[in-house]
Amino acid sequence: MSAKLRESTAVRLLASPGLQHDQAQAALAASFSVTAISSPGELLDRASLPLFGAGEAEVHEQAHALADQLTNGLCLNPDRQHHRALLIDHALTHRSAHPWQIAVIGHELARRAGIASFVGLCEGEPWTVVRGEGQMALVGPCSISGRPDASQVRPRCAHQVARAVLTEIRAAAPTESADRAARLLRALPCGGRGCRRRRGGEAD
Repeated sequence: MSAKLRESTAVRLLASPGLQHDQAQAALAASFSVTAISSPGELLDRASLPLFGAGEAEVHEQAHALADQLTNGLCLNPDRQHHRALLIDHALTHRSAHPWQIAVIGHELARRAGIASFVGLCEGEPWTVVRGEGQMALVGPCSISGRPDASQVRPRCAHQVARAVLTEIRAAAPTESADRAARLLRALPCGGRGCRRRRGGEAD
C-alpha cells in the first residue's frame, strides 16, 4: 500500500464517530511507517491475557496488576524524546513509548481483560484510569500527589488522544512526517470536541 493510500485510509478512519483508541493509533502508525505491524490488536490481545480475572479484584489491585503488566510484561519504557515513541507499533515492538501510548496501551489491555478503564488527563499528564464504584486509580509513568477525585481527571476519547499524538509528532518529527501530521490533524473532528460520552463519564 502506498504512503498516499495509507494516509487517505487514516483520514477516513479518524473522521469516523465511535472510534476506538486501538483503531485510531493503528491507523496513525500505518500512515507514518511502511513497516508498521499489520495488527497491533493481536499483540494487545496476547498482552492482556495475564490480566484476565483481575476485573474481580478491588480497583487498586486492578491498577497494580495493570501497572505490573505494562512495566514487567511489556517492559515499556517512557520516552518523550523520539517522535517514533508516539506510534503504537514502535511502542509495542521497541518497548519505548511516549506517555500517551502507555495510557492507550494500558486502557486497551484493561478493556480486553474486562477491567473498567479510560484514558484521562490529570495534572497535565496522560493516564490509564481504572475505575470502580465511587473510586478510581491512575496508572502511568508519572507520579502524582495525593489521590485525585473525579473532578480532577478529564476523560480523553480516541479523537482527542489522536489529536494530542499528532500535535506532538508535528512538533518533533522531521519535515515530511510533520507535514503528514498536520494533514491528519485537519481530518479530526473540529475543535477537539471528542466523541460521545458514555454513562459514567468516560470517553469512547
